[in-house]
Amino acid sequence: MAIPLRLKSCAVLMTLLPAIATAAGWRGDQHSGALQFTATQAGAKFSGHFGEFKVKFDFDAANPAKGVLDVAIATASADTADRERDELLHGRDFFWAEHFPQATYHAEGFKPDGKAWVAIGQLTLRGVTQPVTVRFELKPKQKRLGMKGGAALRRLEFGVGQGDWTETNWLADPVDVAFDLSLQPDTAAASP
Repeated sequence: MAIPLRLKSCAVLMTLLPAIATAAGWRGDQHSGALQFTATQAGAKFSGHFGEFKVKFDFDAANPAKGVLDVAIATASADTADRERDELLHGRDFFWAEHFPQATYHAEGFKPDGKAWVAIGQLTLRGVTQPVTVRFELKPKQKRLGMKGGAALRRLEFGVGQGDWTETNWLADPVDVAFDLSLQPDTAAASP
């Protein structure tokens, strides 16, 4: 007899409950893994990462609606391994890191989605706040919690790309964000 997919997903989530629920909260930063982005310039994909960020994740698998995810990102830490492009990204037309040194994401409550979880939160970037859906998977590993996922953004919704950069024939509007983290128990209970 075949077991419905929804029951299989619930069974997988139930096996994670004891390991995930052992810590009230989790935290991480750039030393815990990677926070990357991918965009398209002149028809070719390019990738970069943020070299400075903080993550605070409160999660109880028995009560995911009470979960909280907070991320703070230093916009000046964006790095694509291309000095000219990075200077442009940090400048006034894009992140304007001097004026908007931090991007933040805040989500409350998570919903199961197969083996993953979904958070619908608010991303504030360049002084603009928009809803963003983040999908992530959790994997307990010894005293840490693996958290892997991503989100799809449209840069122009946040004003990232001013002047000539509002045109999408040179730099496409969609940007994909991905993360792969190994979080540790949050003993300080401090927000990022």
